[in-house]
Amino acid sequence: MSSSGSLTISLDFELFWGVRANRGLEDYSEHLLGVYEAIPKMLALFEKYDVHVTWATVGFLFYENIEEMKKNQPPILPEYQNKNVDPYLYLKSLRNSPYNERFTKMHGASTLISEIQNYENQEIATHTFSHFFTYEPCKNSKAFEEDIDKAVRLGVKKNIDLKSLVFPRNQVEEKSVDVLKKSTIESYRGNPTHWAYCDGDKPNKSFFLRLYRLFDTYVNLSGYHTTKPLSNEELVELKASMMLRPYFSKLAYLEPLKIRRIKKAMKNAGKKGENFHLWWHPHNFGVNQKENLKNLEALLKYFKELKSSYNIRSLTMKEMVQHVRNN
Repeated sequence: MSSSGSLTISLDFELFWGVRANRGLEDYSEHLLGVYEAIPKMLALFEKYDVHVTWATVGFLFYENIEEMKKNQPPILPEYQNKNVDPYLYLKSLRNSPYNERFTKMHGASTLISEIQNYENQEIATHTFSHFFTYEPCKNSKAFEEDIDKAVRLGVKKNIDLKSLVFPRNQVEEKSVDVLKKSTIESYRGNPTHWAYCDGDKPNKSFFLRLYRLFDTYVNLSGYHTTKPLSNEELVELKASMMLRPYFSKLAYLEPLKIRRIKKAMKNAGKKGENFHLWWHPHNFGVNQKENLKNLEALLKYFKELKSSYNIRSLTMKEMVQHVRNN
């Protein structure tokens, strides 16, 4: 790998499928509907600062309505022990009559996907077909393999070559990684090696872990998590560095600390010739858009400075694989 550092941004594009297990649709509707304003604004900023981004997209979002989602399910379903997390049971519970546009927009996003595709240097990747929970016990052991196959085939149908994957809730499990090795997926986002992040988002995180992660957002407790990805013939793991947490009004006075913490990590990547991998969910920007977009632009401006001073490059996950394998 060359001495120049890199910035990778990957977004977990999921809408209601990502929060359905622990949030009500109407309670979270402002965040979900807000992406229809936030994503075009994010795309404009990415274009302005020449930043390449990976959009890891849940397969359900490619469909235009609920009926299409119902008709296009994998042949083997997970049948989770915890029925509350099962998206197929949720789909089954929905009535067959047409839904209004507002409801549909919180479940499907074909128009937004098309808009993302209209911009250069924006990669459409997969967030699994159904927002698959690999940490949840399920009846059918082949379900994850079928989920990935369905996602890839759907991509082909939409003329999208899906090469990168982000595990929902960062639930990176060894058996699931082995499944990816047998697919056409070339890379996945892994977790930092630090104890506070290595296991991703467990179903039952302790209060201490949540508190530690919150403090670590503003003060460097765990390190910068910049890495040098290594080449692998089958699959490349691109470890995450940090999540760009959304603006929180009650802690607004700490926002400068949060941005400074990320900037220092980005600079560390530039100085060491490593990769800084930032991620968040588009629906995080659905509310408080002004504040969230201001933070994003501050980081993108800083990237431009680092590009000049350290020759740091912006690379999607797919581009990172080529960069790693060519160096």
